[in-house]
Amino acid sequence: MSNTKADRRNLYVIGAIVAVILAMVGVGLFVQSQRDTTGESDIDPRGATSDYGVVIGDADAPRTITLYEDFQCPVCAAFEQASAEQVRAAVEDGRVKLEYRMVSFLDRASQNAYSSRAANAAMVVLDTAGKDAFWKFHDLLFANQPEEGTAGPDDDALIALALEAGADENEVSDRIKNGEFDQWVLNATDEMSRNGVTGTPTVLIDGERAGETAADSLQAVLDAVK
Repeated sequence: MSNTKADRRNLYVIGAIVAVILAMVGVGLFVQSQRDTTGESDIDPRGATSDYGVVIGDADAPRTITLYEDFQCPVCAAFEQASAEQVRAAVEDGRVKLEYRMVSFLDRASQNAYSSRAANAAMVVLDTAGKDAFWKFHDLLFANQPEEGTAGPDDDALIALALEAGADENEVSDRIKNGEFDQWVLNATDEMSRNGVTGTPTVLIDGERAGETAADSLQAVLDAVK
């Protein structure tokens, strides 16, 4: 895939908003990293790895893209908008496998703790409906991301999106409302800090950090999925 005008436009859009947002994201994660929130999860979501990842695609794919994201992170939403189509095509073609590391440290940017509630809901969808439904739900959450400082989708709205992604209402409703994987999400966020990751989105390609800015990381991802 060539570096098209659309690709360059995506980079300009990302670059314009990074300066406004990344400082806030970095501070937020620093605060999170000072809190000892790790505890034993009562239950871990089926389909997640032991180190808090969700791996999508052919296990034998020659390249791995690891992506740390927070569902309330505006730069993550812009990153997804600019890269999701190309990444999905590469995963479906078996050229890349994708590892999501979903974390939650931006509840303060929401009136109803959307960051952690959305992450819990995503894990409920993964546990009950599998990786394909998780992936669809992930994309729906970013497509419907609330503006910072507002109330995000309530639990009923999250359940509706889960059903749209292919989950079963009887299997997800109570578990989303009860925050079944809240502790797991906290542990995943602490693991991110221990791994030296200090903001979202952060990208690793084949285990190596890709880019110092969101724009650089986006370009690295677009290059990796050509």
